[in-house]
Amino acid sequence: MKKFDQSREISLFIEKLRAYRNLTLEEFLHDIVSIRQYRRYLSGDSTLSYLILDNLATRLGFSAEYVIMELETEKIKQSKSVSDLYNSIVTNDLERAKNLFLEIDERHLISENSVLLFKHSKNMFDYVSGINSQLVTINRTKKLINLDQLLKRKALSSSELLILVSFFYFDKYKEINIIAERLASYVDNHISIVTGHNIKVVTLVLEELARYYSITSNYEKMLYYATEGIRYSQSIKSYYLLSRLYYLAGAASHELNLFDQRDKHLTSCLHILNVEGNDQMIAHFKRLFKERFNVDASQLLTL
Repeated sequence: MKKFDQSREISLFIEKLRAYRNLTLEEFLHDIVSIRQYRRYLSGDSTLSYLILDNLATRLGFSAEYVIMELETEKIKQSKSVSDLYNSIVTNDLERAKNLFLEIDERHLISENSVLLFKHSKNMFDYVSGINSQLVTINRTKKLINLDQLLKRKALSSSELLILVSFFYFDKYKEINIIAERLASYVDNHISIVTGHNIKVVTLVLEELARYYSITSNYEKMLYYATEGIRYSQSIKSYYLLSRLYYLAGAASHELNLFDQRDKHLTSCLHILNVEGNDQMIAHFKRLFKERFNVDASQLLTL
């Protein structure tokens, strides 16, 4: 992928505005810059000067300052749309995903983060809708992010993290321990995570690590990452995955014979579910408490 910088992002935003204004390239660029040079701005091969930016913005009916200020708003909007698309796919809401694919124009995506997650969303959509096999999807995903090189980086974007987490969903991927250990090292060593506008991705990483270590019966690590996820969620004042993190912390405590701690985590799990008002999930977790831990939920709520 070619270099993405602020100049390229501004150029892409200008190109979107041009399309919305129904101006041809010839009309838009006349006496300002050549089509060839303009395409170099769009590809990131050349830096857009302020003078050219001002002339292009003026032709669109805006000021250069307006374009620069609105750019960040547009990036946030696009990031949310692509995140919604990906979430609809992994939750198997394929009708919503189809509608979002129609709404999102890949050509106008500004940030590298959004472009990468959009491409991954297409891969995952083809997988969950049965178009491609799991092995094909694994290979495409590895190629998309250049997995071997990505695992050597000291900073990751939120999209890169989400893509790494998606390997947990593939039971035919035989090197998931490598992914888990690398994700754990990012958390443990506080390696930079460039979240963009998706701060929830860190919570997802911690939840997936706790779940992975539950499968491998490493209950100390399961408890550690579940409680780290709880602390992080509390620090950003988010309920995202919080009930599940409390449940995982309770399950790990149970396996470690820390029964008082288990009951505190399970009680917190129920409190979060009650706040969310999800009666179906409340009933599900109450059954789970009884079947797995022989714990009566009604007694927990009196603690």
